[in-house]
Amino acid sequence: MRLFSIFGVAILSLSGLSTALTVQGDPDVNDPLVLEHLRDREKLITLEKTHRQDHIFRQSLSPTAQRADTIVRQIRQYETDYYWRVAGTPDDEYKERFAGEVFPLARPYIANTTLWKIVKRMPKGALLHAHLSAMLPYEKLVEIIIHTEGMMIASSQPVDTNDAKMNATITFSHSNSTTSEPQSPDIDSPDYVPDTKIPVTAAAANFQGGEEGFLEFIKLKTTVPPEESIRHELGVDEIWRRFQACFGPTGSMLEYEPVVRKFYQTLFSDLANDGINWVEIRSGGSSGKLVHDGQEDVDPNLDVWWTVLVEEIDKFKATEEGKNFWGVRIIWSDSRGKNRASLTKSMKIALQRKQNFPELFSGYDLVAQEDLGRPLSDLAPELVWFREQTEALNLTIPYFFHAGETLGDGNSTDDNLFDALLFNTRRIGHGFSLYKHPNLIKQTIEQNVLVEVCPISNEVLRLDTDILHHPLPAMIAHGIPTAISNDDPAILGQDVAGLSYDFFEAIQAFDNLGLAGLGALAQNSLRWANFEDQSDKEWIQDIDRGEEGTSTKAKNIQAWNSAWEDFCKWIVDEYASNYEVLAESSEN
Repeated sequence: MRLFSIFGVAILSLSGLSTALTVQGDPDVNDPLVLEHLRDREKLITLEKTHRQDHIFRQSLSPTAQRADTIVRQIRQYETDYYWRVAGTPDDEYKERFAGEVFPLARPYIANTTLWKIVKRMPKGALLHAHLSAMLPYEKLVEIIIHTEGMMIASSQPVDTNDAKMNATITFSHSNSTTSEPQSPDIDSPDYVPDTKIPVTAAAANFQGGEEGFLEFIKLKTTVPPEESIRHELGVDEIWRRFQACFGPTGSMLEYEPVVRKFYQTLFSDLANDGINWVEIRSGGSSGKLVHDGQEDVDPNLDVWWTVLVEEIDKFKATEEGKNFWGVRIIWSDSRGKNRASLTKSMKIALQRKQNFPELFSGYDLVAQEDLGRPLSDLAPELVWFREQTEALNLTIPYFFHAGETLGDGNSTDDNLFDALLFNTRRIGHGFSLYKHPNLIKQTIEQNVLVEVCPISNEVLRLDTDILHHPLPAMIAHGIPTAISNDDPAILGQDVAGLSYDFFEAIQAFDNLGLAGLGALAQNSLRWANFEDQSDKEWIQDIDRGEEGTSTKAKNIQAWNSAWEDFCKWIVDEYASNYEVLAESSEN
């Protein structure tokens, strides 16, 4: 009717008839139709939010937590408007700054924000998806190596030019026959003899630019530089080649027992100080080489590596710093590129390690670039065989598969999501393409499968250009269980062992998330943590019960809930006076 009357006026006007258009009144914010529209709008938004994965958590927020959530929203909005929104200039377009920009460019500014201080202090629950050799910043690891007696470095060629530095292969090792002076020219000398071992202390001291220059060189070999991580026009395969090359030198860093022990203590300390109580680490496969203190040869006993890990976990938990650190479990991880014979051999080793360390090993996964590795459908014979062996040996080794870490829609990597659910994976690593599949979304929710989301990793490895393009909010909106992890922070630019940067990126990017949404993600990490071996029935039962009951999982969630309330009270005590006043003034 209204549309018809509008056209009617137009016809009269064009026909030249002498009718005057009479305009009556002005727009009225209190017009009943306007108020009805706003009421309907609010109902629609409220209905939409009932489908969110964090809806139940939000409904259970205490008054203090609700108030903290409101305060943090004010802080976030204030910083979005007055800190992040900076326009570039014709002379310097790189002055442009905005909330949610690419992480390598945003990272230098994050530490200056109040939101960062809040995220740093937040209890984060469990880190469920991280790869061992890429967890601790390499600057810290190299410092450990430099101060460990007898550590050596060798290079495949002199690193006297920029190209040579980029192309050289470096390895670390231990020697008992070191002297105070190197027996060869330094590795950055054109006279260096390739593959000659020299003391790391000498290499660092004599390197061009001194120890700082040496550390920069190691960083070049072990990290994806910011200028490369934003080159999205070069594609996924290119950045993966750069990324995977970093694992070569890092593997040799962790073969000497004194270094490994200091590595673990530093790693656990950093995680605990970032509010992380529990860690599940992808490792195994080719890992496990260990040279004992004062020796040079690798111990052939595959168990010694894991014995050291268990000892260092117990040692850290016994400290004051580690009193709230519940522990670590390992998800045995094989390269998805292995042929059938190699993979079967490694699976047998995994079965033996599980028998020898039943509490340490929690599950099984396949890693490396998913787009170029064997799809799960091709791996079905090995995976079916492995599951049959676990049943025959009465071992509990559930699957925690990487799946859908791709830009594809219908390619083999995308289709890994179907296989992962059919193989009853308990969690999905990345699941980046899951949001494209309505039926798989439904099945993921019905099977109580959590997606381990790694925002910064997905950005740096060129699945999205920045956090604003990440599918995390779509996953949450559809009701998919999710938790945040950091994947390979030492390589990918976080340059810290903890979760704070990934948590910050999420809350800073998405208006619908807020502190409450971040809290739900943290609590999810504990609901889907594999604290102990459980049957499929027990696993689902514990997820559904959450903090109810007396199980290990329930007790740990209860402890986190208490820490969450203390954290929310701290926010109110610390920031209410400034930001609630700010909120009131903006409303008036």
